[in-house]
Amino acid sequence: MVSAATRKNLLKVRVMDFITSIAILPLLFGCVGIFSLFKLLQYMRMKAYIRNAVVIITGATSGLGRECARVFFAAGAKLVLCGRNREALEELTRELAASRVTEVQTHKPYIVTFDLADPGAIVAATSEILQCFGYVDVLINNAGISYRGAIIDTSTDVDKRVMETNYFGPVALTKALLPSMIKRRHGHIVAISSIQGKISIPFRSAYSATPS
Repeated sequence: MVSAATRKNLLKVRVMDFITSIAILPLLFGCVGIFSLFKLLQYMRMKAYIRNAVVIITGATSGLGRECARVFFAAGAKLVLCGRNREALEELTRELAASRVTEVQTHKPYIVTFDLADPGAIVAATSEILQCFGYVDVLINNAGISYRGAIIDTSTDVDKRVMETNYFGPVALTKALLPSMIKRRHGHIVAISSIQGKISIPFRSAYSATPS
């Protein structure tokens, strides 16, 4: 049988636990509120930064490049869409124009067609890219080609072509645009790669060497 003193002590403990819980709740809600506010400000800052930013996307005709174009266009960025297939890029600009949202001011994208495997074309494309808006805020190196085949049956010409498009081309384009970024002391460079540089997959030796 529990004595009166013991019951009294248990009641005090429960009261103290209750008071402690009540005291902690505002602190927890405060932490959640601060975190939520931080995430909101971070989101707003990112949205504000992307709006009107000049974004260059290579390999914009399909896959991740095309999806990047949709996201950045919807956020109000000024796009320069790059690729080898002008017809596909024009089709993308029509799609973006049709998806325009009213709450964000969007900008008609520019198109620059060139082959990253051609050093001369990169030089000309760099000049054309800078003529679009005069500067670059974000360069997204996304373009790339793949090849499937047994290594013994893959010619060295194929290896060179894949390496020139997936590695040397993006490096050359980045170096060509860097001076304008350095001059403005501002710019971001994004390189979209592949997990195949870390995980070997059969019949992909030529491609897997490029993102590693």
